[in-house]
Amino acid sequence: MGNTVTKSASVPNLRALVNEKDESFAHDTSSPDSPLKPVVIVTTDNLNEGLPPLTPGTTIANSETESLVSSISDPLASPASLDTITPAQTFAVAQWDGQQYFADLVRDGLAALHKDNTNVLMLYESPSSSSTETSFYNSQVFNYHDFPAFPPYYKSVLAPCRYSIMNGSTYPSYLRDDPPSGLIEHWQATVPDFVAPTFVPTIDEQAQVYAYLPVEHLNLDNHVLVPHVHYHLAGKDAIHLMTNKTTRLLANTQDERPCVAKVTHAMGSKGIFVIRNDEDEVEFNEFLLESGNPTFVVTEYVEIARNVACHFFVHPSGDVTFFGSNENVLLPNGDWSTDSTIVMAEQEMLKNMQLPYVQDVVAYCRALGFWGFCGVDVLFDTNGKGYVVDVNPRVTGTCPALMIAQLLQARYGFTHALFRRNSSFAYRGTAAELLAETEAYNKVHEGSSRIVLHSFYEKKPTLTLLNIAVYGTSLETCQEVLDRLAPPIEDEEEASA
Repeated sequence: MGNTVTKSASVPNLRALVNEKDESFAHDTSSPDSPLKPVVIVTTDNLNEGLPPLTPGTTIANSETESLVSSISDPLASPASLDTITPAQTFAVAQWDGQQYFADLVRDGLAALHKDNTNVLMLYESPSSSSTETSFYNSQVFNYHDFPAFPPYYKSVLAPCRYSIMNGSTYPSYLRDDPPSGLIEHWQATVPDFVAPTFVPTIDEQAQVYAYLPVEHLNLDNHVLVPHVHYHLAGKDAIHLMTNKTTRLLANTQDERPCVAKVTHAMGSKGIFVIRNDEDEVEFNEFLLESGNPTFVVTEYVEIARNVACHFFVHPSGDVTFFGSNENVLLPNGDWSTDSTIVMAEQEMLKNMQLPYVQDVVAYCRALGFWGFCGVDVLFDTNGKGYVVDVNPRVTGTCPALMIAQLLQARYGFTHALFRRNSSFAYRGTAAELLAETEAYNKVHEGSSRIVLHSFYEKKPTLTLLNIAVYGTSLETCQEVLDRLAPPIEDEEEASA
């Protein structure tokens, strides 16, 4: 039996408005080759007081480039002028069945919309706006703030392989080079009922592409999802339009401190700053100048007790397939762990905690006609009040680990998992040595613990980057194995030597 969520508030259908606004800000009309003008939704009157001035030529929000968020928000005061979805809208929430993989869900979504679902490609490599060395470079319409850019193999190998592990065989997955040697065989040996993906190194001009995020390299008509809507939903400046269960927007970074400044289309947690003093603001201002003056929002700072993320698929009907939830736990030193902690006994409880926040996001997505994969991050304070701080309208990094945890629980009764995909951790040795050590461990610990390499890339014989999960019956065991196989990279010299 699935959960049923009721959304009582009316949500404006802003699809046409978002398309219109995104189009209107697509290019700087002063020159066909000039980049987008930055769009900033904070008040900037005092941004430069006591700080280095912005580089000449940069543009802060003005009459020509007003905030997209503000322009969308204004009509909300009189929703009668817009089409709205039916109040008291309901949708069902069902747990993932262990059988439908990513490409299967996309196929069924297209069929439900009576669209051609034959020539489709799954594209899990995200574009970059900070590096031209990646397969896809966005510089005009759909800018992603991934500054400073990761080396290209993070986007072209580690990430797409990480998602392809649960892609299935219905549609091929794009991978510009062959997958690392031994990876597919490892997946076949470690993932129960594994369905091997197929890979293609090119994108057919006629193919429909289900893209991780919109890609300027592709014709807009080749995107399965409406790219302008997709890009809008990926922005931090859209969150307060989706729900009031979020942190307050602030006018600037100085009137209320501490506060949080977040680049709107940040990638990989880059471009997020906690500003407690003038020194923090100088650092943030310098980041803006170095990264091309990206758009950003400023929100209140909240002391949090739990950092929880959930992962799901929104069907065109509005119903939801729920993959599960994970937490980033607070470490003894006061830092938040970057590992994803998965506790199977807490899945139902975490889902129920997050559904009130998910319902707002799903209702807004439906109003815009969006369907597909999504993740929501919710921070809970010491009083149990939750705040939506991130919405990712895409397959999320931990989603495959949650799916595999469910499969391994059904097969072996595993109750816990830890997933690590942080670029600051790596295996000390070759990829072949990593595979051999993993195989040996899994053979000895069959039925009690298992290592699954979601992806890896041998940077040099003494350093193999990896996305790795350890599954078992205790977090302590998972932690010990994870720390042994993927310890932190000590310094830049070790990483680059």
